[in-house]
Amino acid sequence: MKKFLLTLLCALTLAFTAFGLAACTPAETGKISVYAPDGAPALSIARLMSDETLLNGRGEYKIVPATTIQTYVNGENPAADVCILPVNAASKLLGSAKTYQMLGTVTHGNLFLLKKAAGEDITLQNLSSLKGKTVGVINLANVPGLTFKAILNDNQIAYTELGNDGVIDSEKVNLKALADGTEVTPAATCDYFVVPEPAATTKVNATQGKLLVAASLQTLYGGQNGYPQAVVVAKKDVIKNNPKFISDLISSFKENANWLKTATAETIVNAVTAHLPEGSTPTFTAKNLNATVIENCGINFVSAKEGKAEVLAYLAKLNAISNNNWGTPANEFFYS
Repeated sequence: MKKFLLTLLCALTLAFTAFGLAACTPAETGKISVYAPDGAPALSIARLMSDETLLNGRGEYKIVPATTIQTYVNGENPAADVCILPVNAASKLLGSAKTYQMLGTVTHGNLFLLKKAAGEDITLQNLSSLKGKTVGVINLANVPGLTFKAILNDNQIAYTELGNDGVIDSEKVNLKALADGTEVTPAATCDYFVVPEPAATTKVNATQGKLLVAASLQTLYGGQNGYPQAVVVAKKDVIKNNPKFISDLISSFKENANWLKTATAETIVNAVTAHLPEGSTPTFTAKNLNATVIENCGINFVSAKEGKAEVLAYLAKLNAISNNNWGTPANEFFYS
């Protein structure tokens, strides 16, 4: 009898152990990688990186250079389970919804038009006054340049990109590609500059009034709401197997926006820096990050369902000026 009871006990133990393992699969308990480019998108998950016990400690956060973010969603087995990246890149690379779905928009623009001290402020009413002027644009080929071109195109204002000869067209807005913020100076030949935060505020403060904000591209594009700039996507199998994590992640973006209003610059910067590749220099520092810069980064989560129309409208504007280069996402791409 004792032998029988011992055998039964062992069998029951094995059965309960097997059940426990089956109920707690790796898909439901393992780490989930979250990638974001350095800059404004990284701020949208700063709270999660500051306290990694949030989301049940399952998030594994990696902040990478903006120029490399696309590599983490490419290939047969992409590294990123969750990724924040520009909406145009998300549409072009992932819009088929084969591997990823868009959870929502996390930032709505951080671009500003700077002027020299003698220049005039720019509004939609006097946008045409930029004709004959030279506007330097950091990253002319991507979101900054594309967005500015879309604004000009919407208002029937012709533009041209300056070639090596530097010949100015008096009937068009002359766009000049700038390598980086070092070319944004009062001594430059450009009359205006399209600059992202935090460089915009940094330049205004550093030049002591020689460079000033002339306009917000968010306002020129569409009033107070700006435009969908960076979106968060997740692998479809991660969404399917981890519904609570995805739900909590979506909720965390709104909580993060409130946290940014009270957290110190040092706390925010340290959270981002701790997740950068070793030896990298962060976009934000305790010196250039303040309440104004954070507000100017347009951090505001809008779900894929609620923001679908604005994403499609923005992409349509970009496609109109770039030969449909960014495509149109499938309906399935928008998570709901």
